[in-house]
Amino acid sequence: MITSAVSPDKSKKSSGITNRLIYYFIFLLLISFAGFYKTYLVKFPNFEGFTWAHHFHGVIMVTWILMLIAQPVFIRTHNMKWHRIVGKASYFIFPLLLLSFFLVARAAYVKNIKIESETEALAALGFSGIPDMFYISILYGLGIYYKKKTSYHLRFFASIGLMILGPGLGRFLIAVCGLPFAAVPAMIGVITLFTLGWMIADIINKRSAFPMAVFLGITACAFLLGPNTHSAWWQAFARWIAVHLF
Repeated sequence: MITSAVSPDKSKKSSGITNRLIYYFIFLLLISFAGFYKTYLVKFPNFEGFTWAHHFHGVIMVTWILMLIAQPVFIRTHNMKWHRIVGKASYFIFPLLLLSFFLVARAAYVKNIKIESETEALAALGFSGIPDMFYISILYGLGIYYKKKTSYHLRFFASIGLMILGPGLGRFLIAVCGLPFAAVPAMIGVITLFTLGWMIADIINKRSAFPMAVFLGITACAFLLGPNTHSAWWQAFARWIAVHLF
């Protein structure tokens, strides 16, 4: 039984983390809209150059971010019934999210193979959603597996938010702020440093470093894949996907 002297402190600390997650996920939604405004939303209603796959991905991704916002709000307001309902809804929405990544990658490949060499089209698959399907599946799977271990559950879903921050923030920096493409690696570096800082803080506070270490590992994999999309192993893997799944 938790004593009255300990319980308020833990409750206050938990509320603080929950509030920060709410603010962060709202920021994620806003920066995503801002980033995709000049590159996608301004093309309404014709959306020239885009396919239904892009629209499907956009709708599912917005739905997913709204779910990320809703979950800590339900926790903060002690509405656990709806927290569980939305959690169970994710079992349906998450496969659709993976499908949307796949469809966008397929659409990009079909477009690229017409104007580029096969090698370049296969290399581009390393940046068009296929690796993201694996990364986000690991984070979601672990988040669900540890759904009864709140500290792990929270951090794995926060990591999903950090992962999907990249595309919107990258477009915001380039299309809205006018920064060069070189700003994107710097942005990824900042996200990595933030994750490392969170992990160090967990260690200092005698919490497990495991959740944030997993996300650091995923970030490292993304860094390593970037310059190696022309390597034999990636070309073979991407060619198998293109031949058998596209």
